[in-house]
Amino acid sequence: MSTEGERPEIDLSRDPNPGVPDHAAPEGAEVDPLIDLSRDPNPGKADHAKPGEED
Repeated sequence: MSTEGERPEIDLSRDPNPGVPDHAAPEGAEVDPLIDLSRDPNPGKADHAKPGEED
């Protein structure tokens, strides 16, 4: 178990397709209605991070 502020380790040995982004939507899939990018007040700007966490 991790303490507060730490990320838990992920057991990559359980991944059936290592290195394959199989969580992504298949090619040609319809847009998810829960993700409405037209409502983004700052399109193209990565403003979802906490202040002070810039790359």
